Amino acid sequence: MDTAQTLEVPGYEVVQFLGSGARSTIWKVREKRTGAQYALKRVVKRKTSDTRFLDQARNEYEVASQLDHQVIRKVHHLRRRKHWLSVREILLIMELCDGLTIQGDPPGEIREVLRIFHEVGVALAYMNTLGFVHADMKPNNIMVGPNGTVKIIDLGQSCRIGETKQRIQGTPDFIAPEQVLRRPLDPRTDVFNFGASLYWTLTGEPIPTILPKKGGAVSLAGEPDAVPPHEVNSEVPASLSKLVMDCIRPKPSARPLNMEQVVSRLEVINYSVNRSANGKQQPQDT
Repeated sequence: MDTAQTLEVPGYEVVQFLGSGARSTIWKVREKRTGAQYALKRVVKRKTSDTRFLDQARNEYEVASQLDHQVIRKVHHLRRRKHWLSVREILLIMELCDGLTIQGDPPGEIREVLRIFHEVGVALAYMNTLGFVHADMKPNNIMVGPNGTVKIIDLGQSCRIGETKQRIQGTPDFIAPEQVLRRPLDPRTDVFNFGASLYWTLTGEPIPTILPKKGGAVSLAGEPDAVPPHEVNSEVPASLSKLVMDCIRPKPSARPLNMEQVVSRLEVINYSVNRSANGKQQPQDT
């Protein structure tokens, strides 16, 4: 693994190691000229099959550079490092986002879940409006800062609406059937991933999908039905449980048409939940 002593980035001072992923490491860096702090993602190609990780890093930069939304992490610069005329490393200079993912620190209250997912939903709707599908929404890609700031932090698998991926991309617990079957992706793919992420956040359990986690064949017979969230967690309102179940329907045509519809329903649910909570807080006459 890289260390702060061995990793050198011209123009930047390496401050702190933040984490690692598939063929990548994340660092906090400081720009020497301005003193501004950023996150740096270093992606290294160690063997031929690692080319896909470089492709995802390039894709993240190309998509993020066309977006400007406060909930979506900004990617400012891309640098390539070559060896014998072949790109061996990619460095992404990104917005530094403090906090924890909701996978690492799930919100404990329904109202906080609604707040976070409303912000995520609005950001996904913005992406879709500009012609992009996120295609990998999951709890580990949603970060919440100490002050409550919400950030979507990974666009590596994002693509244009209507694109068909050459290989299966996605996370087994949150992947939509059309991703597994390599069919064209559209906003209803984000609706499914969003709903699966919301299900996990409300229940602590993943939904069943058609992509096996450890070997085995893809099930073409459809997915087993998930237990509605309100039957797993009694604090989940029935209206929110229904929205989640509508989002994760196997057939795209059966889901909400787009994230705007999902956000609209979340706003109605949020109003009802807050109204109910405020009513409970009213002092009782004696």
